[in-house]
Amino acid sequence: MFKKAQHGAVILGLLLPLATYALACRGISEDDSSLAPCDASFINPPVFGPLCQNATSTGIFTLRNNTPVTIRINYIRLQDNDGLPAAAAAIVPAPTNNCSSSLAPGATCNIGVQLLPLAAGVFNRVLQVGINTRQVQIDAPAITTVIGNCVTPGPTPPPGFTPTIPGTPLSLFQASILGASTVTNTGPTVVNGDLDLTPGSSVTGFPPGVVINGTININNAASTITKTQAQAYFTALNSLPCSVTFGAGQDITALSPINCAATPVLCFTSTALMTGAVVINGAAGNSCTFKIASTLTVSNNAVMTTAGGIFNDNINWAIGSSATLGTNSTLYGIIDALISITLNTGATLNGRAWALNGAVTLDSNQVNPTAP
Repeated sequence: MFKKAQHGAVILGLLLPLATYALACRGISEDDSSLAPCDASFINPPVFGPLCQNATSTGIFTLRNNTPVTIRINYIRLQDNDGLPAAAAAIVPAPTNNCSSSLAPGATCNIGVQLLPLAAGVFNRVLQVGINTRQVQIDAPAITTVIGNCVTPGPTPPPGFTPTIPGTPLSLFQASILGASTVTNTGPTVVNGDLDLTPGSSVTGFPPGVVINGTININNAASTITKTQAQAYFTALNSLPCSVTFGAGQDITALSPINCAATPVLCFTSTALMTGAVVINGAAGNSCTFKIASTLTVSNNAVMTTAGGIFNDNINWAIGSSATLGTNSTLYGIIDALISITLNTGATLNGRAWALNGAVTLDSNQVNPTAP
């Protein structure tokens, strides 16, 4: 019946009593000119580029049900075909992984896979999904990323950096996370720089989270100094004169692109939102400070980018209450919040999270002040 199988392999064993054969495939060719789809397939799977040790990369695999009936998902797993530590790759938990126990006809769901290289080598991992049809299992293309001996640059700003607040001790820019009550983490979070907590004593979720180019300081002299300096930084940011002022509920996305040379201090009388793409334009030496009297809420999948060479640490967020970054969102700069900071699943902060009087909550995030 079938002339050839493309990208497939025969799987021994059945998941349905009525099944008589099983295929693990991405497509089966009926003849030389047509392609009959498998029962399920991956749509435009991600391609992972080379990585340095201790860097991270996350890709989203979209699974589609090609049949006219609901299929059951029996398992989602990573097949390890290399000699790297098992923890070097992980399936990102919900909500990024929104594949449940079943998938409706024609529907899709997403599976996030995060690579966390812990040693040099070559990945050979395969994402596998078990289903209750003749196909039994669908295999994504193998992840074969090369991990180099390079290392992630440390958290301190590069040469030529001048702090937004003159006289700020450069030692403050070693701290990437500061919490007051707790710091909690779920999933394979990577923090580049120190993680400080004071006066609280509970840091959880490390591991599976990791701290690179830094240490975890819990209610000690180092964390106390960080908090004192971060509080002073918050006070100094709030003393900067406003270049422009916006009312409650202002969507920062509507202001994009933001010219930091023209409006270096943007003030918000109450809450502020970021619902979509935002571009921060500024040269090295420019700064952009967002003074938000109440909360900052970044929507799911909203992404900020920078242009012109502005340093991440010259983008500042002085938050009068709390800040929340949505799932798979991206923000640049130092979040200096009076109360708490929450990074939802897969959110990326190319900067720092300093919560002066509350908790820092993390979930499968990347916190890297020197990220491009």
